[in-house]
Amino acid sequence: MNSRILSKFASSLRSKYALLGKNQRWIIGVGSAVSVTFGTAYYLSKYRDSRRTYLSPYTYANYYSDRYRYPTHLENYLKQAVWDESSNVNYNYTESLHKYIEVLNKLQDLKVNPLSDEYTRIELKIAEMFEKLDLHENAKNIYLEMLYRFFESLNTPGVVPDEMRPELIRKDLRVLIKSLEVNKDLEIGKRNLLAHLLLAQEEILIRSPELKKFFDSKREKAEKLVKGKPINGSEFKSFVNDENLKFNEDGYMIMDIQKNTSAWEPFKEEFFTARDLYTAYCLSAKDVPSALSCKMTTVQWMIMADMPPGQILLAQANLGALLYLQAEKFESDLFQIDSKCKIDPGFIEDEKVVKALRYLRKNRDTCLQMANQCYDSILKFSNDHNKLRYHMKDQLDTAIPQAIALSTYGKGILNLHNGVLNKAERHLSDAISLAKETDFEELLKEAEGELKKAKDLKEHNNSLDKSTDTCQ
Repeated sequence: MNSRILSKFASSLRSKYALLGKNQRWIIGVGSAVSVTFGTAYYLSKYRDSRRTYLSPYTYANYYSDRYRYPTHLENYLKQAVWDESSNVNYNYTESLHKYIEVLNKLQDLKVNPLSDEYTRIELKIAEMFEKLDLHENAKNIYLEMLYRFFESLNTPGVVPDEMRPELIRKDLRVLIKSLEVNKDLEIGKRNLLAHLLLAQEEILIRSPELKKFFDSKREKAEKLVKGKPINGSEFKSFVNDENLKFNEDGYMIMDIQKNTSAWEPFKEEFFTARDLYTAYCLSAKDVPSALSCKMTTVQWMIMADMPPGQILLAQANLGALLYLQAEKFESDLFQIDSKCKIDPGFIEDEKVVKALRYLRKNRDTCLQMANQCYDSILKFSNDHNKLRYHMKDQLDTAIPQAIALSTYGKGILNLHNGVLNKAERHLSDAISLAKETDFEELLKEAEGELKKAKDLKEHNNSLDKSTDTCQ
């Protein structure tokens, strides 16, 4: 690639996120095959589908001249570049790439603002051509350089006018999400997500002092949950209820909530996609507490931002899965302490150990209770409204039937955990039926595996009972 474009790449991330440390207060530290949670691929594909032509809207040769004002000689270059990447010349991406690079060089000569759409759209086309040529490392470098530029500009007073900040934040989040498609480094991806999410969150909180107060209060409760401090499960309230969700005259679910959502605009879709991706990255790094804390805040904020009901239902179902994972973490800690006590009986006499055991047991039970509430409220809502339960394929939003199926599966897992095998079998069988009905392949595989475990365990228990009866 032209050296002028790559000149800053080598050291572009060395100290780019210096503000991360002081801003870390906004996102707090929010193994199990039996909980289905969505990974990064799911959220990336859902976001791509929702945008349809995301980052590739260049269908017509005159697209640029219609939307942006380029000098005539550059318009001709762009038309040629678009033509070269089309089927008319057998997708000549190499030649198209050269033309886009030449256009970017000329924009630099003209001193076009590197934050402008005219400039960044060409960069994105260069990155797209690199991807089509399987030069993913070069594409990744383009995205990272853009992210640094946006981040630095948004954090430098006076560079971006206040009225332009929301639009630039949206652009920043879009490029961030796109960059994760070619990112192979888990830690870099997680770090970039955190840094740019902090930036967007602070913008939201500055624009809405009421949200800041709300967030501070919820953050304190989430910190208690993930740090093993005593928590009160009775304070937890499901987000899915008839107060928030209604049906319109055509029978489709809508939000029934009067909120001022201006603080989230115009980047709320990108913001919540990025938060979901951060949760997925935390899970990939086996950081369940951070994933849980992030998801708890995300669901609350989704309601306040008036997000689509199906996304809220699915987010709460995933919150239930994360609560179960956190309960398993507490259970694992309990097992380790119990093992130490068996080796050294005097260990249990330590007052700190006794206190830790008490907190761990209470918080494990509270997490299981909260997970159960997450699932129950979704299933109750679907049972109260038969259109959701019995006409799942008619729903315009596929997230709605997925949330119902995932909650049914979650109830099966909780019953399996508690040894209530008949209920576990019933819920898991229902989950399999729902997964098949809605083509929910990820859930189908997991539910079938867990149903086999439940049946095997039930058969084992029955054989033990028969053996006991024979002995008597």
